[in-house]
Amino acid sequence: MSNADLALVAKLEAFVQSYLMLYQLVWKLRALGYTYPYRVGDENQLGISNDEAHEILRVVNEVGDQGLCALWRMTGAGLLGIMTMKSMITSDLTHLDLEGCSLVTDQVLEAIGSSSCPIRFLSLRFCSKITDAGLRFLANGSCSKTMEQLNLSSCREITDVGVLLLCNMRVLGELDLRYCNQLTDVGGQAISTIRTLKKLNLDCLFNLTEETFVALAENCINLEVLNLQQCHVTAASIDAFLGHKCLRYLNLFCCISHDIKGSTLESLALGCPSLESIVVHRTWRQRLVQDMQESTVSRFLKFWHGKAYLFDNVLVLDQS
Repeated sequence: MSNADLALVAKLEAFVQSYLMLYQLVWKLRALGYTYPYRVGDENQLGISNDEAHEILRVVNEVGDQGLCALWRMTGAGLLGIMTMKSMITSDLTHLDLEGCSLVTDQVLEAIGSSSCPIRFLSLRFCSKITDAGLRFLANGSCSKTMEQLNLSSCREITDVGVLLLCNMRVLGELDLRYCNQLTDVGGQAISTIRTLKKLNLDCLFNLTEETFVALAENCINLEVLNLQQCHVTAASIDAFLGHKCLRYLNLFCCISHDIKGSTLESLALGCPSLESIVVHRTWRQRLVQDMQESTVSRFLKFWHGKAYLFDNVLVLDQS
């Protein structure tokens, strides 16, 4: 089953409440003579509309019977889903997006960690039940040798203890820790030891200080994209990146700062040869431009009032 198959299976969540219900439903559909392409059956016997039945069989037709085993991620799957994943997950799975799956727990991460899948991308965004224990399974599993992108945004139970374990990730290039509000400089400095990092999102981590940012500048020599939105950022934090060889995008949108001046960003722009953009809030314009060259302002600064993010290596400024 391909990565696209897994994404397709997820669309069935609108029709069913659990893995077992769907599994039984598919076999009932077949027993009643439903087939794909569209063939009308008895809605009264089935309990759902013909259109819904057709959609279910369309998806199952594309993913095959094995695709049903991916439904451990759905509401109500529980331990049945975990055991299914342990025994049936395909060995070539590289991309796994579990964003918003409210029942994903540390047991699921144990299943992932104990599998032989060469997972390169894993999103656990909004998986609120994930804890440090779950990260330990990932860090000690075979996926620690293959995982390149890890999204832990809004996993609010994660602490410095769990982040310390991420140092075992050997090829981790992208890490998203937005809204993991329990993190402090202990975890921040641990992150700085992951030298493979290229993209790092620390949005809204209020407990991080200059110690973390300076450590990132000194140790993460391959870092290209750094999001410090709503963080406490000082001029010294910015100065630490002078001479950095890879930094391309620095997001300071809505960051909390009292001593960053135009001259601070001017020095960074001129002293960081790879730099392409610095995103700041538009209310900073008057504060910054008075001691910056106009050419530097127009070339590097992006004054914004909405969301700013990177998509396919292109800076996107979103007003929504």
